[in-house]
Amino acid sequence: MGAGWVAGVTRARAMLSRALGREKAEEVASAPGLDDAVRGLSATAYGHDLLPGASLADAQQAVGATLLWHLRVLAGWQPPAGANALRLLASGFEIANTRDHLRALTGSGPPRSPYRLGTLATAWPLLARTRSPQELRAALTASAWGDPGAASPAAVATGMRVSAAVRTAAA
Repeated sequence: MGAGWVAGVTRARAMLSRALGREKAEEVASAPGLDDAVRGLSATAYGHDLLPGASLADAQQAVGATLLWHLRVLAGWQPPAGANALRLLASGFEIANTRDHLRALTGSGPPRSPYRLGTLATAWPLLARTRSPQELRAALTASAWGDPGAASPAAVATGMRVSAAVRTAAA
């Protein structure tokens, strides 16, 4: 095992000390309401961006952003092969960004702040600059994501999920 892998494993073990653990996860999951769950998470590593009174969507976004941050930190300690594996694991965040961007482009949803992917992005910086569904499809086609088959939100989401699954299985 090379030094990069040793550093990555060491960092991963250090990050485990901040994990919720089974008991805390069960406590949050069985909270009587969203406000109680948010309060339960607020004193943990996942409470950084959680605000009291957050909507379910905002709470999910904040918890997801914390998870993504942890993946980004871990990727920074990995050799290239490890960072590539983490990029595959983070593909759901790029799919969510693309879904939200496409909703904003088509007027079917409000603009949302995208997840900050950093080096875990596959094509997000390019996708974020598109100004139409057709331009988004062309950008996807030219990237590792491949052609989703159509520019509709359903086709893009399905195409990206299938692409992520294929690339993950191949890796």
